[in-house]
Amino acid sequence: MSATQTPRSLQSLTPAQLLALNHAAGDWHVRRLLPDWTGADERALNAWLAEDALHAQALARIAQTWQDAQALQQMFPASYSAGQTSAEDVRAKPAASARPPRQGTAQGASLGWRWSWPAQALLAALLLLVMAGMGWQHWCNTAYYSLAAATGTGELRDLALPDGSQVALNANSRLQVHYYPYRRETVLDKGEAFFKVAPDTNKPFTVTSGHSEVRVVGTAFNVRAAPPEVVVQVQEGRVALRSTLPGSPQPVTLTAGMAMALEPARGHYRQLAVKADEVAEWRTGQVYFQRRPLAQVTQELARYLDAPVEVADPAIRAIPISGLLALADPERFLLALPSVADVRVQRLPEGGWRIRRQ
Repeated sequence: MSATQTPRSLQSLTPAQLLALNHAAGDWHVRRLLPDWTGADERALNAWLAEDALHAQALARIAQTWQDAQALQQMFPASYSAGQTSAEDVRAKPAASARPPRQGTAQGASLGWRWSWPAQALLAALLLLVMAGMGWQHWCNTAYYSLAAATGTGELRDLALPDGSQVALNANSRLQVHYYPYRRETVLDKGEAFFKVAPDTNKPFTVTSGHSEVRVVGTAFNVRAAPPEVVVQVQEGRVALRSTLPGSPQPVTLTAGMAMALEPARGHYRQLAVKADEVAEWRTGQVYFQRRPLAQVTQELARYLDAPVEVADPAIRAIPISGLLALADPERFLLALPSVADVRVQRLPEGGWRIRRQ
């Protein structure tokens, strides 16, 4: 199999392919337990492992499953009858595990070994444990509810989720929702969303945006994807905000009336000021600016216009702007800026806008 054809994970295999691979890996694992394991056997195993990266994954899973089973046996020895097979049983009866000569293949399943009955029983039990564990893992990681939602310019959308949670999606936003048996996951690919999460201690609720994650059980909060940052505001309850990148700082806990911006790449948190009753005010369809710097106002306008808005002169970036932005018509607010500030608004031929000193 070529590198382009090799599946990247065990989950990408069909059930039949996965069963065959697990059986071959189980053969190798049990064979390694026997006392007559030789250097030639080790070389054959290494050749089999080199054929496909998935061979090593399957063998590691078999070994881990067997290790877990041994730990379980030590914890509950009374639950294992004397008739059950263990690795010691296999090692104790090597004579019955004679094998015919190899036929020039590295495939463990086709070596033609004649297993003793303890080895056969061990292999069968091992494969049963692996397949049962994989079935449980597959069930836990199969979504029973999925939803993809998006909004355009000036469009707001309310979503009702099956557990009673509610989501309000701001303009120019994109969200994915996946519910699994033991967790609820959402992904904010773009834009902004307000979440009112139904409490369920058995199913944590997470919102992922880029390399940032917000984790809750039940609360109401707002998440805004504002690359390179993600901004979280909490209206009620408690949330944990963290970067998912390796080596990142510990999560930060936010409670009602708190807001935080996280830049995941740097692991940098920046605390913001917000009032609980002002969280996600955009849900009314309007945003009120009270003496906000022009640079911040233009950032908001760019998001709602879904087009760049450039402040050409740094000297005017701090001009305070007050006014009511109707999300359904952000262009109207932009064109009205010269009536409240000494600026000129220019539409660019290539798209977007530029603001200059008057």
